[in-house]
Amino acid sequence: MRTKHLWLSVVTGAAVGAASYYLKKKLSSAPAAAPGAAAVPSPASAAPSAVTKEAVYSFISGFKDAATVEFRFDYDADRFHYAVAEDDFLTESGDSHVGILTGEDFSVQFEYGAYYSGEDFALLTQELSSRHPDLDQAVYGGLSGVKFRDGDNFCLAFPVPEDAHSYLLITLVKAPDNDDELETIPEAPDFRGLLNSASFRRV
Repeated sequence: MRTKHLWLSVVTGAAVGAASYYLKKKLSSAPAAAPGAAAVPSPASAAPSAVTKEAVYSFISGFKDAATVEFRFDYDADRFHYAVAEDDFLTESGDSHVGILTGEDFSVQFEYGAYYSGEDFALLTQELSSRHPDLDQAVYGGLSGVKFRDGDNFCLAFPVPEDAHSYLLITLVKAPDNDDELETIPEAPDFRGLLNSASFRRV
């Protein structure tokens, strides 16, 4: 809130007295503020912003030339909970551990997949298209892969940059009381915001 400062420059004591008397008279005759008038909120009283945290899901990719791959993304910690789990997965997985993001409308499981011998992401995409006629391109921020429905869940797969061994599989599970169509959730702002912030890193 801006406040105007009035500086009075006085030369004699009489002038000071006159100015003081005039100001008191003016303030006493000013109308009172209407009851219920909305006050301008100060910055301190403004609603707090979302608490953003970074989630990390890491895994070992490769064999002889094995490297650790980290998948990172930002999420609203007030609305979602993230943890790496070794059991109680959202969906069946052959991996030793998965990342699980739990929210009110949907939950997400992150897991790595290994290519078969001689396979790459292009061949994986070809194989997926033979089993999922609805296979389509998926682009989120710096990620580019494919998406498809798998029974009651929705899946997305992304290649790991500069990695010939692994890809990331993301499985989206709709909450039981969520009336939205499953296919609309991957385009919902909450879900798109998660993956728009995502990135891979080899360490």
